[in-house]
Amino acid sequence: MSDPPPAFREDKPRGLRGGDLGDPEERPMSLPLAAVWALSITFLFVWFLAVLVAIRPSAQSDLVSTFGCQAVAYLLGLFGILRLHAPHASIRDFLGIRPTHLAFFPLAVLLGLALEAPIGALYDLIARRWPTPREGELELLNTLASGTAIEQATLGLVLVVLGPALEEVLFRGALTRPLLRRYGAPVVIVATAALFAIAHFQPQKFLPIGLFGLALGMVRYASGSILPAMLMHATYNAVPFVALLGASADVGAAEAVPTDAPRPFDLRQLLIDPASLPPAAVAGSTVLAALLLAAVFALAARSKTATQARHRDHA
Repeated sequence: MSDPPPAFREDKPRGLRGGDLGDPEERPMSLPLAAVWALSITFLFVWFLAVLVAIRPSAQSDLVSTFGCQAVAYLLGLFGILRLHAPHASIRDFLGIRPTHLAFFPLAVLLGLALEAPIGALYDLIARRWPTPREGELELLNTLASGTAIEQATLGLVLVVLGPALEEVLFRGALTRPLLRRYGAPVVIVATAALFAIAHFQPQKFLPIGLFGLALGMVRYASGSILPAMLMHATYNAVPFVALLGASADVGAAEAVPTDAPRPFDLRQLLIDPASLPPAAVAGSTVLAALLLAAVFALAARSKTATQARHRDHA
């Protein structure tokens, strides 16, 4: 009898097999390099927008055009990070687009709602000491008031869905996994939150947005998936958008009033003012947010699905 044929052996290294965790060719990312990536992508976004405004000045106040420039810059940055740090990785797995325990999703929605009051109050406190221009909010309010239903829906899609998803793909996706290959979760959560804050330009927003970024990072790490963080970010953005949409309806109704009729309101009064919230409401929302974060980590410790998802990040 002839000898049996030798067992089949793959030439592909173990780490590159589809069913295995990890990729030996994935390169860790240092904190300085993460800062370089984030700042370079932000600079590219600003440069694209400056070029567009030079060609078409009206683009400066066009939110959709601004998002288009941001999307191009972020996607180019994502391509560069993938090519350098994980050329053979699955894009979905690298970004953390994976299933997790379903309870993370309602927790993310509630957390996005609960954080609105304390973060808004903190920003208002800072803005009182170092005021910031609100022309952008007023322009958005006027756009919503004068725009068609399609234009309003487009703005909502950008502000509530596409914008948050794009930012999460970069900060809790493309930067998070390579950082986790070198640092522990607390360092990565703080670092990505800081870079997320800096990318929003205004120094008055650094602390409020940084705190929001910390909460997003905690949800992202605890769940092992970027999807709950995306939902939380979208919920957080939806609250002021819905408020502005309601205010724009008031503006539209007021514009129908004859010019000689009294107008007892000011556009600025229609903008969200966290300072008008009772301190008890802000304190209650803060406590609720802390309890929800505790629930997130309790679920993370008990859920096998979340544990497996987190292992994918560390593989």
